[in-house]
Amino acid sequence: MNKKSKVTTSTPEPVENSELDNVDKIRDILFGNQMRDFDRKFQQLEDRISNELNNLRKENSLQIESLQTFIESEVEILSNKISAEENARVEQIDDLDDEIKKATKQLDKKLADLSKLLDTQSRDINQKMLKQSQDFNNELTNQIEQTRKRMDDYRQELASSKTDKSVLAEMFNSLALQINADES
Repeated sequence: MNKKSKVTTSTPEPVENSELDNVDKIRDILFGNQMRDFDRKFQQLEDRISNELNNLRKENSLQIESLQTFIESEVEILSNKISAEENARVEQIDDLDDEIKKATKQLDKKLADLSKLLDTQSRDINQKMLKQSQDFNNELTNQIEQTRKRMDDYRQELASSKTDKSVLAEMFNSLALQINADES
């Protein structure tokens, strides 16, 4: 080897390539079967891993598609349920609104009827009070007139009693004169 290395110093590349080729040949002779066996096993392992990886990818893809389909169907079901519930609640609110409107109309009607009844009763009470006031006024006027008439009657009686006293006094005077005339 020394001769070759001295001789080939001027062109180092071809010598190195040939040495490498020789080393490869030796290696191939010594370890060739094992290397080919390892290469074949590595290739089989690589193919198996590649197949398993492809199978896993396909399986994952199918599972993801299945999951996506399931999620989409669940979302659609939930969306339909929410929509149905929303519609039901809207209908309930509309029904409640209608009931409130009816109740309000009934309450307004009852209040209007009550207001009319109160007005009528108020008018009736006012008329009764006016009539009673007029009756009381007439009664009071009658009693005042009766009292005045009695007072006038008492005054006339008193006036006539005074007159009677003067008549009585005259009578007593004339009686006294007669008695005096009779005694003399």
